[in-house]
Amino acid sequence: MSAERSIQKFLVICLGQLVSLVGSGMTSFALGIWVYQHTGSITRFALISVAAMLPGNVISPIAGAVVDRFNRRATMLWSDIGAGFCTLFLAILFFTGRLTIWEIYLLVSLSSLAGAFRMPAYMALLSQLVPKDHIGRASGLMQLGPGAAQVLSPVLAAALLGKINFQGIIAIDFTTFVFAIGTLSLIPVPTLPPKGPKRSILKEASDGWTYIAGRPGLIGLLIFAASTNITYGFWQAVSTPMILSFTNTGVLGTIMSIGALGFLSGSLVMSAWGGPQRRVHGLLGFAVLYGVGLILGGVKASVPLITIAFFVMMFQVPMMNGCSQAIWQTKVPLEMQGRVFSTRIMVALSCGPLALFLAGPLADKVFEPMFATHGLAWSTGRGAAFLLILSGILALAIALGCYFNRHLRNVEDELPDSIPAREAVMGG
Repeated sequence: MSAERSIQKFLVICLGQLVSLVGSGMTSFALGIWVYQHTGSITRFALISVAAMLPGNVISPIAGAVVDRFNRRATMLWSDIGAGFCTLFLAILFFTGRLTIWEIYLLVSLSSLAGAFRMPAYMALLSQLVPKDHIGRASGLMQLGPGAAQVLSPVLAAALLGKINFQGIIAIDFTTFVFAIGTLSLIPVPTLPPKGPKRSILKEASDGWTYIAGRPGLIGLLIFAASTNITYGFWQAVSTPMILSFTNTGVLGTIMSIGALGFLSGSLVMSAWGGPQRRVHGLLGFAVLYGVGLILGGVKASVPLITIAFFVMMFQVPMMNGCSQAIWQTKVPLEMQGRVFSTRIMVALSCGPLALFLAGPLADKVFEPMFATHGLAWSTGRGAAFLLILSGILALAIALGCYFNRHLRNVEDELPDSIPAREAVMGG
């Protein structure tokens, strides 16, 4: 069986994932506020993000092998079902008055395990459904879900928390999972025929790394992503406590939403534009602006300045992601994409939890006491801001260093395209 590629089919799936991500973003925002207000600890606040990332990273290679072996739409369906049940259990614990911080960590970790299968399947599904000449735009469309979630989720959660409380937010999140499952059910996607002899899942899990390791340009892309994610992890850990040190949760929600509007705007631009012809140049150029935004965000405890800085910074993220994603989509064969993309996700995101582990203790134990001890005008929250400035400087250094990596700079020329200009969706 074969079916023609169609970006419209991918749009239906994108819509479901967008709605689901908004619901999940509302729950994440509400959980973060709940934990920080109940503990006052940046470290415990940051551990939520660690729990959301680390377990999924650990099993990513196995998830990639599963994605390449089985139907990719079915894999996404089961992943969404698993994450939905985690949200349901979270609601039950809250309703019965038994919800604790450690139970939040556990359920967020289980949801991370389910999500490890969704993202590589989603990425591979893009290549399977979308014509090659629309890959750049589709990569931008893929960023719309996180962008809309970051814009709408804080505003909706902040507005609704006082009216429907935490349990209402969780109920909305569960409903959005049901919607995502429904949209996935509408689009038939053939299973790719197997290539080569069937091997064990564990042996196939190593294929992704083997493929990347033999291509220096892809290694360079991976190093860039992992290094940049360190700076993004620092931002995730310290931005909320830094803002709450001089204002309230309502202003926090507004700042994060306007900043996330930059992400959504960047996604829309990437969707309409498709990125520059030389995507590597776009990737590194946008990274420079990203670093500048981080630095500006930590300069002063000013709501207008931080809002503008976060908008500038977040605008660059989907532009960088879209440029990078388009390169990976066109340079990796369809039958290998699950394994390669899961390995890429594991390595690229592995630095995020490391940054989150470091950011809390650095802010709580080193920089905050340092500024307070010296009695500077920069007092509470300024240690977190200083860490944000250091992150921006690091981001600029990463972009400059990667530009001088010859294989990364020439990856689009050194590697042949793996997807023909016109090709049917393969199935069996």
